[in-house]
Parts: sequence; structure tokens; C-alpha cells
Amino acid sequence: MTPNSEWDRWAERWLAPGVPADLDALIERATRARRGSLRIRMASAAMAIFAVAVIGAALRHAGNAFEVSLGVIVAGAIVTMWVADLVTSRRSIAALDAPEDLYLAARRALCVRRIGFAHFGWIVIALDLVFLIPWWIGGFQVHGYGLHLGQVLTMWSPLALMATFVGWTIWMRRRALDELRQLETKPVDREPNP
Repeated sequence: MTPNSEWDRWAERWLAPGVPADLDALIERATRARRGSLRIRMASAAMAIFAVAVIGAALRHAGNAFEVSLGVIVAGAIVTMWVADLVTSRRSIAALDAPEDLYLAARRALCVRRIGFAHFGWIVIALDLVFLIPWWIGGFQVHGYGLHLGQVLTMWSPLALMATFVGWTIWMRRRALDELRQLETKPVDREPNP
């Protein structure tokens, strides 16, 4: 009897001799990997919304037409990049339904999403800086150069958050690349680092 559907092929493969005894664990890990991809997609949306909100808040105090124009352009670019990231995310998650080896496919898709999220984050930070640096320069002219609460809240704290975020995405991207290399060389029966 030949398998009629992908599910039949999977069932035939799972019921064959030599199938790992921990099939349920593999399925659970694949499900967790899918949830991880969904969390990365939600984090991308949150990051884009937060970045646009920061620009919107800064635009309320824009000093001139150049800052307003630059802020609107950067906000539009962030939204455009987010939509492109969303399309890429949907394609990688949709690809999970095709391959036979669900766990490996899910882990690969999660790694690719993490790498894509890191790249998306770097682009958003760079776009934010394109707007915020001229805005900060204009703020120095208005508020002075001393170290006071206004500067800490509007300049140094955002810079520290951006630097921390970039460091975290570099770490996450390295781990995802390492896991992709492991998936190419290791058997399925061990779970890679979460």
C-alpha cells in the first residue's frame, strides 16, 4: 500500500522499525519551536511599534521642519521593514508544514527567524538613530549640554537600551547560527540549546 498523503507517509515512517522511542518528545519539541517562531514574530511587532512610538513622542518636541520630515520618513521606513519582516516570517512558518522531519524543520525555521529578527532589530535601531541623532543635536541647542534628568531620560537611557538590545541580538544570532550548524551535523534524537 502506498501512502496517499503526507500524514500517511509520516505515520508509515514513525511506525517503521528503528523509529526513536521518544516520538512524543520530538513532536513536543517541534511544537515548542513553532511557538518560539510565533514569539519572535510578536517581538518584531512590539519592537516596530515601540520604535515608531519613540519617534512619535520625539516628534512632539521637534525643533524644525527637517526633524519632522526625517521623523516621518524614518517611521515609514520602520513600518515598511516590519511588513517585510512579517511576510518573511509567514513564509518560514508556512514552510513547516511541508517537510517530513517536523522537528528539524521547526528548529531550522526558528533559527532562521531569530537571525532575521536580529537583522530587523539592527535596521530599526539604525533608522531610529538616523532620526534621533539630529533630534538630540537640536535638543542640546535648546536644553544645554549639562547632565540633567531630561537628558538622561531622552538621550542616555534610550542609547543604553539600544546598545543592550544590539548586544542581545548579536548573542541570539550567534546561538542561532551555531544551532543551524549543529542541525546539519547532529542526529534528531537530541534537543539543541533552547
